[in-house]
Amino acid sequence: MRLRTAVAIVVGLFVFVAGAHAQYRGPGVAPAQAQDAKPAQPKGVKAVPTVSSTGVMPRIGMTVPVVLMGQTLTLEPGGQTGKMRFLVPSYIYVLEGTLVVDTDGGPIGTSGIQYHGEGQSVAQPTGLWFNAMNTGPKPLRFLQLLLATPGGATSEQAKADE
Repeated sequence: MRLRTAVAIVVGLFVFVAGAHAQYRGPGVAPAQAQDAKPAQPKGVKAVPTVSSTGVMPRIGMTVPVVLMGQTLTLEPGGQTGKMRFLVPSYIYVLEGTLVVDTDGGPIGTSGIQYHGEGQSVAQPTGLWFNAMNTGPKPLRFLQLLLATPGGATSEQAKADE
């Protein structure tokens, strides 16, 4: 029963965030793109699926046509995810360290560099290019949850030649 309640709360949060994003992003707003710079590439990233008492839990089935996926990620000092974007609603919770997110475009308060410390969370806007980095001296660990359709793509990595 607790799992169902927790899943219902998380799904509700994602629906709320996705609706707010759609409302405030506005129609036809494209993220800004650098003209000459190559996109940042992944470096020092380790992803581990979430684990429950019954073992690895990469997806939680629901009675609606969506899946909740989660993983913990570790960025070593100087590590980065590389330029990427989420194609689905996301939720990130910082477990250890400080997560530095550099987002291209988006509304005021989202665009540019943001810092998220231990115990803080962020719902990265869908469709905006960003690079998550660890600029600190110790490894950074965070929980990442994604709400997607079964079998659908959840993120996109920028190509090295873009």
